[in-house]
Amino acid sequence: MAVKVLVVDDSGFFRRRVTEILSSDPNIVVVGTATNGKEAIEQALALKPDVITMDYEMPMMDGITAVRHIMQRIPTPVLMFSSLTHEGARVTLDALDAGAVDFLPKNFEDISRNPQKVKQLLCEKINSISRSNRRSSGFGSASATPAAPAPSTLTSRASAPAPAPARAVPSRTATPAAASAAPAHHAPAHPTTSGTAKRKAYKLVAIGTSTGGPVALQRVLTQLPANFPAPLVLIQHMPAAFTKAFAERLDKLCKISVKEAEDGDVLRPGLALLAPGGKQMMVDGRGTVKILPGDERLNF
Repeated sequence: MAVKVLVVDDSGFFRRRVTEILSSDPNIVVVGTATNGKEAIEQALALKPDVITMDYEMPMMDGITAVRHIMQRIPTPVLMFSSLTHEGARVTLDALDAGAVDFLPKNFEDISRNPQKVKQLLCEKINSISRSNRRSSGFGSASATPAAPAPSTLTSRASAPAPAPARAVPSRTATPAAASAAPAHHAPAHPTTSGTAKRKAYKLVAIGTSTGGPVALQRVLTQLPANFPAPLVLIQHMPAAFTKAFAERLDKLCKISVKEAEDGDVLRPGLALLAPGGKQMMVDGRGTVKILPGDERLNF
């Protein structure tokens, strides 16, 4: 069954191009378009789409306000389009708080010069959002979405304070994994320079997310206590301009500390480090973070 999409944008060029791109996917049908938030609400009520794409800066009613109304009246997954700026990141995170499930950068140059790249990203997002929605019992605002695992579940995986640091743990700025908390990783015990004593197992929680990840990460991390007994590393598929703003937002909402990882940071219990967008994050045997240049071969 085709995914029904409502395209909302005040730019006629962008509406047409997004409609053309989505219509080229046999699994997607654009059932309507709207030029502002007010029209978006009316069209959502009339057409009952499976997914809505939404610009955030529009006349009459902005995208965030429209998302709030849609979540109250006809809860529907919303994919936001956002500018690649710090302000764009802030507004996008506000939209996710309002009920949007994910976002894509709004880049007029890419949509003109790299239509295949945009098609792949956009259609994959739409299909993924639709599949996730159909698997769930229903869709609504944050309160209507299945709850994240209870804190005790995660805590039990790291029931003791972290001892000696682990071997290197590579991670990538973009991970195809769905939003889920991975079991604490136990680095293999290895001999010290004496060759006799063994280091204790090092406990670490690693979470890798992509589509829907920002919302899922917020739900999971806000449930963790301030004394969470293990370090956390977070990998979210997100542009470079967004990761710092996202980490700052999580830090304000969570009891644990959250920050965008920097070269030289050291893992410690109760601290979550978010891999910076466009870079690779590694952790060495002493628990020290290394930030390396991005490598397109490792990105998705």
